Amino acid sequence: MRALLTLSIAGLMLLSLAALASGATSTIGIADIKPGMKGHGMTVFRGTRPERFDVEVIDVLHNFRPSQDLILVRTHHPILEKAIVVGGMSGSPIYFDGKLAGAYAYGWLFGKEPLAGVTPIANMMKELHRPIDPELWKGLGTLPRKLGPRVSKADARRRSTRRLAGLPPYLGQQRHGAFGALHKHAEARGYDRKPREGAFAATTPLMLSGLEERSVAMLAGELERFGLVPLQAGAGGSAKPGSDHTREQFVDGGAIGVQLIRGDINATAIGTVTHVEGERLIAFGHPMMNAGQPALPTAVAKVLHVFASQRRSFKMGYPIKSLGTMVHDRQSAIVIDTTYEADTVPLRLRLHGAEGAPRTEWNMEIASQRMLTPMLTFSAIFNAVNATLAERADVVFEADTRVELERHGVIHTRDFGYSSGGLANPMALSSMRMFDTIGAAYGNPFEDVRVLGMEVDLKVRFDRDVLVLVDALVSSTEVDPGSDVNVYLTTRRFGEPDQTRIVRVPVPESAAGEKIELVFEPGNRVKLQLPRPDDMATILDNVRSGYPATSLGVSTKLPFRGLKLRGHVVRDLPGSALDSLQLANEAHRPTSFSTYKRKELPLGQIVAGSARVKLEVREEPLR
Repeated sequence: MRALLTLSIAGLMLLSLAALASGATSTIGIADIKPGMKGHGMTVFRGTRPERFDVEVIDVLHNFRPSQDLILVRTHHPILEKAIVVGGMSGSPIYFDGKLAGAYAYGWLFGKEPLAGVTPIANMMKELHRPIDPELWKGLGTLPRKLGPRVSKADARRRSTRRLAGLPPYLGQQRHGAFGALHKHAEARGYDRKPREGAFAATTPLMLSGLEERSVAMLAGELERFGLVPLQAGAGGSAKPGSDHTREQFVDGGAIGVQLIRGDINATAIGTVTHVEGERLIAFGHPMMNAGQPALPTAVAKVLHVFASQRRSFKMGYPIKSLGTMVHDRQSAIVIDTTYEADTVPLRLRLHGAEGAPRTEWNMEIASQRMLTPMLTFSAIFNAVNATLAERADVVFEADTRVELERHGVIHTRDFGYSSGGLANPMALSSMRMFDTIGAAYGNPFEDVRVLGMEVDLKVRFDRDVLVLVDALVSSTEVDPGSDVNVYLTTRRFGEPDQTRIVRVPVPESAAGEKIELVFEPGNRVKLQLPRPDDMATILDNVRSGYPATSLGVSTKLPFRGLKLRGHVVRDLPGSALDSLQLANEAHRPTSFSTYKRKELPLGQIVAGSARVKLEVREEPLR
């Protein structure tokens, strides 16, 4: 009997250990929550160890979110008496009678008492067990790696430090921009341009280090509407090999970070773990960006301080150990899976012409995700440039960029630009076509393409070495068809007298009896008529097409129309042919455009300004 009793006790101990190992926990439902109930929560106020704070139920708000209630509680803790509601506490587990009720998640702005909204655990647990669809990741241009014996840290380091091979440069023009995908996501989700200041505030502090104030303001303008609040906080210390940080794991009530940028620049969203169950965990108690299945890298975090503010208090912290991937970003929680290593895109930036600067090379890893990567890449480059080159003088620059794409190799572009007030103006750098390449990779409708790496060599020269086009004149506005017209261009360089150069422009015979217009403008402003792409290769060809800013584009606008068809362009169509082609293919309706005859005049320096000349073409040449 004693032996059987010993075996039974041993069996119960094994079952208990198994339950603990699997993360099993007892929960309490909304139906059992009553006003006046007292319980406690767990969160990190400093360091990495969760501390207890007391809570008391006020009542339950039903249907707070679609199919989701909210437990309204009053919190009791010396820090919370001052800080009221704290950003970064989102996800802190709340317990009643030792049972998990949900996650501290919502607060009201400018509140005078420490009231918080708790997301019920039942809603969060549904997300914890939600399956992953790898096809969605492919569509987002990312592919987290399933960790296993075949994946080593050495392999991951080799991939992160990859250097790109050079290819012949191509010249062209901007077409997409760095913020397009993020703005489309905001429009689709119904977010306004300004941050939301409604009845509740489900904000997540985004801890930034290595960023100067203009870059912080830029990120704030783009991300606050999603509930992310960028804050300068610094990265704190770093874990050394063999230190305690290398052994840190996610725990209930512990601090967690979602890493958007890491390396010489860091951007990490800070929150709290609600519940760990096996190799998965739930956190936040609300969405981070409501991005579905985003695949963003996560980390164990450390809290330095709780900053109390009358408007919005927050935890100040930083990541100490990269671990896991955020596999779901849903209404009631974010879900992290520690068996996946998230995709990141290495970015290497080298600055040339910044003699004496403390740093001229920056290395970072950017989270790989369709709506975030272009914007984060631009912000990182803009920050590094402004931290290194703070001069507000006239500057000319040359950007040599390489973007490595899966199955398409390295896309190499070279762009030229000028800014009268230094590079503090975001528009100066946004014209780099690397952002078009990244946007095409993440947003093309033809195939799933991953961005594998990016390199930027930026050469700057503080000078007004710009050729300004002042005027364009002709001796007569009436010209013969099939003739060449001499156009007298007046150009100006800083500190030099105006110069006149003659440009001969052919007049097409087909323009007889019509009015035409000659347009002179910098090469990078010329919008070429490019074919409608029917594959990724054509998109990339379009990105690389065009004239550089160091050339003068000469365009003759004709009174005819053309069509952009799939794979090619048809110009100079008569009206009858245009109508027939447009009606013949309703499924893929061609796009019509004004017809231009174009030519490029290389000038060897950046061109600014534009001019236009209108001409009347005679029916027949004069004898």
